[in-house]
Amino acid sequence: MRAPSAAELLDIWERGLQQPPTERMLALLGAAHPGSSPGELAGLPIGRRDALLLELRELLLGPDLTMVASCPGCGEPLESTLRTADLRVSPAIAHQEHQAIEVEGYRVSFRLPASSDLTALATAMDRDSACRMLLGRCLLDVHGGNGETVDPHALSPRVVAAIAAQMSAADPQADMQINLACPSCKHAWQAAFDIARFLWKEIHAWARLTLRDVHGLAHAYGWREADILALSPTRRQIYLELARQ
Repeated sequence: MRAPSAAELLDIWERGLQQPPTERMLALLGAAHPGSSPGELAGLPIGRRDALLLELRELLLGPDLTMVASCPGCGEPLESTLRTADLRVSPAIAHQEHQAIEVEGYRVSFRLPASSDLTALATAMDRDSACRMLLGRCLLDVHGGNGETVDPHALSPRVVAAIAAQMSAADPQADMQINLACPSCKHAWQAAFDIARFLWKEIHAWARLTLRDVHGLAHAYGWREADILALSPTRRQIYLELARQ
């Protein structure tokens, strides 16, 4: 993995303003893994993708993350500091892409959902339609007790729920839950942590600040954007401080 340059990140951010979330993350990973094809990255299980995003976040911004949440009990805002290492799941678990489950007389084999599936689900009209579409894309085969092939759409809700639970258990990195406790009312709960959403918010904030710095230096010295972005963050900051004197 390589860290994209400031100029690359700004280009990805600008294009990403008009893209759905999944496409933004694939663009980031494409810049960080130039040797991987878009199809390979889009086919990674969500948990594997998110593990790579955690690695990229650490490379770009360091290992410490600050998460802000509101207590569901009293509404008190809560700030929690996490480390990327605390959010990683063992690769031995997360990399088991193909799974099988036997439930209510059926033997079902499936693969784990990937970014390409999320892109397809963007056209689904409601949650039920999205679930049926995801199931249809991820099931590899379904056999009954006599070995006969079964139409996936004929599976009962209980069987579908069991498959969904197995998918979640097989790819825990894809559904990270953070344990939180309110110091005011002592209420404890779990909050979902989505590294894709979190990282994009950070990149959005970074891009706005970086463009402000570019504007300041271009105004003060007449430098081109490319030359300013080629400077290290430390040098940019020093030049900005000198320009304000």
